[in-house]
Amino acid sequence: MTETSTPATPLYSRGRHVTLRLKPGEEVLGTLQDFVVTHGIAACAIVSSVGSLTHAAIRYANQPDTTRLEGHFEICSLIGTLECAAPGEALNGAEASAQGGAHVHLSISDGSGRMIGGHMMRGCHVYTTLEIVLLVLDELSFTREHCDASGYSELVIRAALRGKTPKENQETT
Repeated sequence: MTETSTPATPLYSRGRHVTLRLKPGEEVLGTLQDFVVTHGIAACAIVSSVGSLTHAAIRYANQPDTTRLEGHFEICSLIGTLECAAPGEALNGAEASAQGGAHVHLSISDGSGRMIGGHMMRGCHVYTTLEIVLLVLDELSFTREHCDASGYSELVIRAALRGKTPKENQETT
């Protein structure tokens, strides 16, 4: 088993930035999950985002259900981690596509400036644009594994094995 990153023993990685623009009507979380799978990205973080939504799907803190909102919303914050994930892997509230994992938080404001936020769920659709910068962490591999302390599947950070695909990295952990 490979070493995991902890505050006492952190793992470092150089990164590559990739910038995406999602267009009106595109669904956000599924598009990001599909992107990491298509490009074989084992670990990345959302580092910047600017855009707007017409539909928002948010799971509020400590609530089991998704709240769906319609209107015009500015994205004030979109932050989180994304990775290739094993099919059916629990993803801390975010729904999984075939193999794309995510733990993403979203803050939005309405036309009056009122702000809400929580876990981003599938069902958020772009209004005018969504410009996103991702940091791909080539030397790391993210997985979600059960944590006895929280009761949820939580992020586990490992060094990526050189020459291995994200799936092969997960199989050796």
